[in-house]
Amino acid sequence: MQDKKIFNRIWAKPYEPRIAKKIYFTTSDRIKLEGAITKNGENLPLVLYFSGNANNAVEFLDKIASKIKNFNFIGFNYPGYAGSEGKPCEKCIEKYALEIFDKYKPDIIIGRSLGTAVASYVASKRKVKGIILITPFDSIENIAKKRYPIFPISLLLKHKFKEAKFISQTDAPVIIIALKNDDMIPNTSLQNLLKNIKNLKKIIYIDGVKHGFIYEHPDITNILINALSSFYKI
Repeated sequence: MQDKKIFNRIWAKPYEPRIAKKIYFTTSDRIKLEGAITKNGENLPLVLYFSGNANNAVEFLDKIASKIKNFNFIGFNYPGYAGSEGKPCEKCIEKYALEIFDKYKPDIIIGRSLGTAVASYVASKRKVKGIILITPFDSIENIAKKRYPIFPISLLLKHKFKEAKFISQTDAPVIIIALKNDDMIPNTSLQNLLKNIKNLKKIIYIDGVKHGFIYEHPDITNILINALSSFYKI
């Protein structure tokens, strides 16, 4: 069941953007990934977005990123999500994330939930201006150990997403957007992650929403604009 729990792609429903432009990326092993781009200007900073385990990246770009006018955004759905080909796995997601980064050369990376581990992995391998992690965690492995203490998780788990390890390998400034009372990520997981961040710029805490509904917070767009503005004064 671990693949279904970690890659909860049944909720990543197909989505046709109204504002963002749908695009596709073909990986080195010929897997076609569905994505989108919002372009507000030729010389604006580019933000690369990695979504959560039950989300459609195209929907985020269309509904939220399109409102952030001083930045361009790009993002792609993971293999097997919505209109993307293939099957999700940690290694392939990390591999494709680097390929996407190398093609588009973004200035800033944003990750949300599972995507925070992907963003941290990319930042550990490439230089970026800044990283924004929305509802991050230390590792899937540690969370699974707390939830299923009777099982030998380290031996059984295929996709460990060791975010704390990844983030410790970058000097780039990091901004955390976290929930005051996250119903999915234990506070111990967040605190362990924080210990591994070399260059923590700030933490922004949000209240009044659950983990899966953070983008429904009425001020989420302004929160993201303020976070991005910490890296670029535009």
